[in-house]
Amino acid sequence: MKNELKKYLERFIELSDEESDMALRFFEYQKFPKHTLILRSGDICSFEAYIKRGCAREFFTDHKGNEHTVEFAVEDWWISEINSFENKVPSQVSIETLEETEILFLSLESKKELLEAVPSVERMFRIMMQRHVHVLKKRLLQNMSRNAMDRYLTFLEQYPTVVQRVPQYHIASYLGISQEFLSKLRKRVHQ
Repeated sequence: MKNELKKYLERFIELSDEESDMALRFFEYQKFPKHTLILRSGDICSFEAYIKRGCAREFFTDHKGNEHTVEFAVEDWWISEINSFENKVPSQVSIETLEETEILFLSLESKKELLEAVPSVERMFRIMMQRHVHVLKKRLLQNMSRNAMDRYLTFLEQYPTVVQRVPQYHIASYLGISQEFLSKLRKRVHQ
């Protein structure tokens, strides 16, 4: 059940079989139906989550009631609200499954115990965080400097499987455009 996570860990760090087995014990498996909120805005995030199978999104709702997708997570990706998770403060975002989703959860307490038991795992989390910051910064710069068509083409290139798995209105909210405008962009791309 945790083979995917084991392979993920081994991409970043070398672990003995004993260390690997020990590390995996700290994760809790859960399966969620489509459209399940696993984190509500205002609640404290109690997990870092590895997506074993399925798809989820992180989003926030603005003062007008419009949802804005911050990120998607599919197999072999992680999702969490790190500030809320580590500082035990209310989350500014919600996390929802978009498909039936299998997740391996790591609580804050379990993470602390894991890092004590298998210190080399800390390197994996550091690298993961650095990559995440890089991706978010890149996305911010693209949103500030590129037009909608360029952002859509970049999205198609970077996330080819996501575009087929999530509703178009979530992609539009991720790109910061309306559904109608996304439809026009899609038509232009397909012509």
